[in-house]
Amino acid sequence: MQSICITYGEGDIELSKITYALKNRLMWYLLGAIMFTAAIAFGCGFLMIQLGSRGVEKLFNSKEMNKNFQYRYMEDLQDYVTTNRIGVANIGELVKWADDNPYEYISIYQNNRVIFNSDYAYYEADDNGVDEGDTSLQDSYTSNELIDSDNLYKLVLTDGSTASVDMFCYDYWKYYNYIWIVSIGLAIVLFVILLSKLLSRKFSYINQIEQELQILEGGNLEYPITIKGEDEISNLARGIEQMRLSIIENQEKEKKMLQANKDLVTAMSHDLRTPLTTLTGYLEILNMEREKDPEQQKRFLELSLAKTKEIKDLSDELFEYFLIYGEDRKEVEVESVSAYGLVMDLVENQFLNLEEDGYEIVAHNHIDEGDICLIHVRYMQRVLNNILSNLNKYADKNQPIEIIASKEQNYLVLRIRNKVKENLDRHESTNIGLITCERIMKLQHGEFKKYEVEGEFTVKLVIPLMKGKEE
Repeated sequence: MQSICITYGEGDIELSKITYALKNRLMWYLLGAIMFTAAIAFGCGFLMIQLGSRGVEKLFNSKEMNKNFQYRYMEDLQDYVTTNRIGVANIGELVKWADDNPYEYISIYQNNRVIFNSDYAYYEADDNGVDEGDTSLQDSYTSNELIDSDNLYKLVLTDGSTASVDMFCYDYWKYYNYIWIVSIGLAIVLFVILLSKLLSRKFSYINQIEQELQILEGGNLEYPITIKGEDEISNLARGIEQMRLSIIENQEKEKKMLQANKDLVTAMSHDLRTPLTTLTGYLEILNMEREKDPEQQKRFLELSLAKTKEIKDLSDELFEYFLIYGEDRKEVEVESVSAYGLVMDLVENQFLNLEEDGYEIVAHNHIDEGDICLIHVRYMQRVLNNILSNLNKYADKNQPIEIIASKEQNYLVLRIRNKVKENLDRHESTNIGLITCERIMKLQHGEFKKYEVEGEFTVKLVIPLMKGKEE
């Protein structure tokens, strides 16, 4: 009845978020798929780099291959020297050639002295053609270190002198860069392919759900939604399936309700036709003045009035039913009414006719005078009239009718109990009155419940209560 709201602290909210994240199976699936594919892609890329590096080492890092590179670069170096007219005096200009060939290391000697080294810049030379700042290099080389001239190449300078060139080629290093680029590219491609394969199951399942939803949109609600797995996508599919079943159930209920309305109108039409036919007969007799006896005329008038009352009761029931169910309402406007006054009016005024008819009324009012209830007065009166009508029809006069009014949380709870007549002739009833009561109380944000246990019938009314000002 009363909604309960639990307020969490900031720590509880964060803990709730963490707990939800830990239970998010789809997130864990995605993380696992990413980590798995990344590990495979990284492993394959690393293996390709290792194998490629070994292959390059085996293919290019050999004396024969190095000699071939050296011959080719020596020819290029000689052409550069000749073209740019480089001699001992301007030997430092070979820096540009060294920059253009980053994978070549050269040292140029003349008279057992280093006049150029590709690891150093030479911009100025003394009269002997030696860099003034190169004394450390000069002193570090002796004639004994250059005895093996087989590994040196002859370089003819444009000033007529010659020099010896010690060259080391590691041109094949650039293939390592190619291997890294290709390996990383293939690893990325492998990562994308494997991840798409792992996620394709989820994507195909989502596409399947979409196709099944399109079938449902087309009006075929009998087509079931496929439920696979236990993650968030399957929960979504399960929710859609529940919604589909609920729609089918609501449609079935609507069909039954429409059929019930049709049957009700048919039954009411039949029930109205009988007293109307009888009433018409009585009125025709009176109109033709066949009966001159005043007593007989009075009798026909009383019978006509009785049939009129019967017709009125039936029409009131039908009107009441369509008044409530014929309107697309979710709630009604309510008024503030004294809860204590409502109960006292029910006991002292509404049930007065029952006391005059010989019923005993026992009332227990536990409502404070300051309490205020929220009701629609006219609709509430219809509820009370239906209850009084049922009591008059079915209550046992030998047993008291008990009325108990109490306050439970923020509601006025009204219970009306009575014993049902024994050997009661229970003719078929449409139960429109009780159905109407339930509908009216629901429109007022209240409740209407009925119970029958061992011959005792109880009606429970739950009415929203607003705390009024106490004196």
